[in-house]
Amino acid sequence: MNRQEIIEILACMPRGRTPFYYFKDRYALMLMGLAFDKPVSKAQVREAGYGRLLDKQIVKEAIGKYGKGKVSAEICDAHWPLDPQCYMLKLGAWGMCHRWSAQTSRRGYNIVLQLNFTMQHTKQYHDVLDPDEDYYFECYGHPVTKDKRRTLAWSRIDVDLDSDEALIEEIQNDWLRIAMRARKRAERFSNSILLRGKRVSSAKVIEYVDEVLAPHFKIWDEAMLAATIWFLREEIGISRIFYHTHEYGSKLKKIGWSHPPRSLYTALPRRFCFEKTDESPELLMKGVKTGKNKRLLKEAQFQKLQWE
Repeated sequence: MNRQEIIEILACMPRGRTPFYYFKDRYALMLMGLAFDKPVSKAQVREAGYGRLLDKQIVKEAIGKYGKGKVSAEICDAHWPLDPQCYMLKLGAWGMCHRWSAQTSRRGYNIVLQLNFTMQHTKQYHDVLDPDEDYYFECYGHPVTKDKRRTLAWSRIDVDLDSDEALIEEIQNDWLRIAMRARKRAERFSNSILLRGKRVSSAKVIEYVDEVLAPHFKIWDEAMLAATIWFLREEIGISRIFYHTHEYGSKLKKIGWSHPPRSLYTALPRRFCFEKTDESPELLMKGVKTGKNKRLLKEAQFQKLQWE
């Protein structure tokens, strides 16, 4: 994407806070709702490629309670368990002159969709750890929020409105990963550990991770991908979403070391019913006529989720 395209898309989005509520396996209900406007049978669900979602307990409950054996958007939207986690969505841009440094698959910019903690988390974070700096568990140079809400995770997305396509470049999390490293150090050093130059009680670090962060560990990845799909489909109207595979994503983005977790490019998209494809996104094929990149794109595999 070029800078102007980023500006135009960001200008169309709601300003201010955008809450995104998530509970375990909500993505299954959300995908069903996006796929089926009118009630359909379980056989039709399987035929459309969403059969694995029928095994989710939350989907069984929704069908049993509201659907009488049928699946539809209305049925899936009606089922809402108590006590979901609330996150705040925020948009931004990411890109550099040298695309290898930015880890983008083509020259230009990506949209960044941040999944941020609420101010309730900020208060708990400060109450327990009393940080000198807000960014104990962030990495410099990553596309995270600059306000008081800390960033749990983010996705980077390349969008082409002309081809009705989006490519999810990455889904990443620093906060939980770095916090867990700190917790392991806190177990080794029972009195205190250093966080960004400040000595912090080991007991407080363990308390923060085990009590404040614990609910987010099991859902952050699916919450981030669910928010990304919701944004692309409901806010922008994209019909074809591509997702990198671990192997070819690393090759296209020239990632030679510190590869991302494999599960984020295998198990996670599989849960969301992405299907492997030899088709390359048109947005990447544009302007690539010869050379190594052209050959690599012809060989590459992607994962795809699409609506009619």
